[in-house]
Amino acid sequence: MMIIVRIFPKGKLNESWNMLLSNVERISNEHCTPLYLSLQEEKKFISLVYDVRDMDHFDDIIVRRIPSTVQLEKTRIITLLKPIFFPLRKESPANLERYMVALRVTSSELENIFNRIIDLDYPTDVFPTYEAYSFGEDDILTSMLSPSREKIKKLLEEKLAREKGVLNIEVDRISMSKRIAPPEMWKQYRESKYVSKPREEHEDYDFLERAAMSETFVRELRGKF
Repeated sequence: MMIIVRIFPKGKLNESWNMLLSNVERISNEHCTPLYLSLQEEKKFISLVYDVRDMDHFDDIIVRRIPSTVQLEKTRIITLLKPIFFPLRKESPANLERYMVALRVTSSELENIFNRIIDLDYPTDVFPTYEAYSFGEDDILTSMLSPSREKIKKLLEEKLAREKGVLNIEVDRISMSKRIAPPEMWKQYRESKYVSKPREEHEDYDFLERAAMSETFVRELRGKF
């Protein structure tokens, strides 16, 4: 199961970020592996994404391990159901940034909107990297690559916002991201959840690393916030 822990620290975000990265073993156990960290622009929390293989052992992470690593105001847990990953086109722009798209959808239309996001006619410079049901503050979360927020908002306004059941769509830029899981494990994890087998025009990729190489996360690469 894929779970997001939103960490609201008492101290500065950059200090908590560094503490988490410096204590990966402390915030892990044999049943719960941290996959990556991310930080959304203008948000006061850090998102720590886990692969949880046994929920009975996740309380150890939330109650003991994270609080012993970072001084907390609070945490919020978002369970991602049916997470799927998308292969990347080989012919894609280099200047891509990553965005989190959060949707509120009526219960009766959840499956239709989930599938609609998969089947949208995406332009060559906007496309999803993963999608999942969330059932927290939002109903569907999807990560997208795009050269700008405006490009994504225009696409969603034209092709999704007016669909039956869509109540609200928010788009937030992911300003920093860092893979924690070992490269081979992260690769296998993505491949096991591909929405479809990559075709010739696609390439195997790590959307976190791809974005970093294209300078989406220049602040991460330079060690700055």
